[in-house]
Amino acid sequence: FLLIAPPPATPPERMENYKSLMSFAASDPAFVEVEREMIGLVRARDDAKVLFWSWRSPYKDMVREMQAQIDELAPRYNAAVDDRDRTRTRARQEVGLWSDVGVGEMRALFWRSWDEGKDFAKRMTFWDIMFATSRREETLVSVLVRWLSTFLMNLSVGLCAAVFWFSGRVISLIFAYQPPLYSGLTFGVVAILGAAGTVLLFMAVLYSVAIGGAYFAIKASAENARLQHERAREQAYLRGGGARRAHYD
Repeated sequence: FLLIAPPPATPPERMENYKSLMSFAASDPAFVEVEREMIGLVRARDDAKVLFWSWRSPYKDMVREMQAQIDELAPRYNAAVDDRDRTRTRARQEVGLWSDVGVGEMRALFWRSWDEGKDFAKRMTFWDIMFATSRREETLVSVLVRWLSTFLMNLSVGLCAAVFWFSGRVISLIFAYQPPLYSGLTFGVVAILGAAGTVLLFMAVLYSVAIGGAYFAIKASAENARLQHERAREQAYLRGGGARRAHYD
């Protein structure tokens, strides 16, 4: 339902407050400064981690020094991150979880999880085909049907995993909005059931099309093999009949 139904419209003043708070959270000078400092220290530490750095005195000392500075900066950085997250929570609470903003974030999480599930299926199918073995008696149709069944199985696993990934992300999204308990619980149940239903419907349609296509392909292949067999018998019969007539003459 939440994946296709239009969400309630957000009042313009609340949307303006949301945009203002989110913009402030992204460009807060205190956070930007400490984040830049932390990124610089982490990058310097990683650059010092050359090959066998833990056994090479200058690099080992550099890594330890950078790590000490990172540890010293960590409390201030974590405090800035917490302040930014609180500001973002205030912004989200201005519009609410059931707004077009909240529903839009949920839909983005669903399609992100969906794409990750499809990518998983493609990778697994690629490696399955790469290391697959074929028998000599297999026809092209049987090979294609086997590859199709492998892809469908991997896609089923990938999309089922995507539902679990999406469920965890939706729970995190609900905590980010901090709605009332009943509202957040209802939102999570509806979103997760909607995602599971969408995956089941998609897989049902896909399996139906695949099974129907495989059935007609196998039937056409069998019919083609039967016709070739009958044609071969006719040619053998004609050759045999011609030979007998030549003998009688």
